[in-house]
Amino acid sequence: MKKLVLTLSLAVLTSGAFGQGLINFINSSATLITVDGVSAVAPGGTYRFAVFTAPVGTVNPALFTLAGGGIYATNQATAGRIFGGNGIAVTGWAPGSTQAFLIRGWSASTGATWAEVSQYYVGGAWVGPGYFGQSSIAPGGVAGGFDGTGNLPNLNLFGGTQGLTTGFNLTAVPEPSSMALAGLGAASLLLFRRRK
Repeated sequence: MKKLVLTLSLAVLTSGAFGQGLINFINSSATLITVDGVSAVAPGGTYRFAVFTAPVGTVNPALFTLAGGGIYATNQATAGRIFGGNGIAVTGWAPGSTQAFLIRGWSASTGATWAEVSQYYVGGAWVGPGYFGQSSIAPGGVAGGFDGTGNLPNLNLFGGTQGLTTGFNLTAVPEPSSMALAGLGAASLLLFRRRK
């Protein structure tokens, strides 16, 4: 009976260990993040970034879900650079398994976590305040860690053969009230011009 309990316990521990692949969430000078087209020169922590995954072959960014309950990075004092850590364990992305992934970034003043800002991501578009952007889709990255036969290297989310090969841009999204005012101004100009 003791052997059976021990065997079952080891099986549960082993399957739990396989559920967490390892990633490196840091970009390089070749994959800089820009804000309105310029490498972000801002105090560290001004922007937040998160990893999103989907099955290989997914092409619609709206279908990607937050990886591992939330894997986050923030911008650094060095222009265009972000850092979330090396050797991060991602629950649900088993070592040796392949997932498509992308990175989303937003103004930290909007919220620190995706749970706080997801209300502004509607139908695949950002409708909230501040800055927002997302990377292209990396079609398939293999998570690192022990896969049952050997240790695989950590997956670099940026660079390498499986990571994102370019950075991406965060842009300001005008608030609806600003858009309404701009529309009113344009309409007024047209009416004024017609009367002349």
